[in-house]
Amino acid sequence: MTEPTPGYPGDEEPAEPVRAVTAEQLRERHGGPLTRALVRVNTVLHLVAGVVMVALLLWTVGDIVGRAVFSHPLRGTIEMTELAVVVLVYLGLALTEDRDRHITVDLLYVRLGATGQLVLRVFAGVVAFVVVSVMTWRLWQYAEQLDAGGFTTGILRIPLYPVALLAVLGSSAFALAILSKTILAVKALAERN
Repeated sequence: MTEPTPGYPGDEEPAEPVRAVTAEQLRERHGGPLTRALVRVNTVLHLVAGVVMVALLLWTVGDIVGRAVFSHPLRGTIEMTELAVVVLVYLGLALTEDRDRHITVDLLYVRLGATGQLVLRVFAGVVAFVVVSVMTWRLWQYAEQLDAGGFTTGILRIPLYPVALLAVLGSSAFALAILSKTILAVKALAERN
């Protein structure tokens, strides 16, 4: 029996189902100051999304109370909800990626050894990085169009381009989180060979 490189689940002979190589393990073994800084930035973006969610909650409660008690709902509730959801989704993506919390189907992944899991991580990371980078580029172009056209919401006249720029920020952080995890997986693969 060959001596495995310690530190990754699945290195030993699988007598039980193989545990997955996690992003946290990769960060601990191969991450540096840049990786830690990126996680901190993504945490701040996530906190901003949380503040937006609380603000949306308060706005919605105000709308419901205004409608039920005073027969006067808040103007622009649907617009505020739409804008807030855009911010919530995009600013939350990067930290979700950092923590491996996206929905996954791991029927094949958990049956692979540590090397196979790392190879699959690299492949998925490259594909995801390309897709999210294109999405970010297109969001940037869309934000420019919204700015040039002076587009606003219908009732409250809130400019749309700042919200689109927040989506670009969140999408960029998401792409960097994917790239960071992919580089860590490549480093782990190089160490194994």
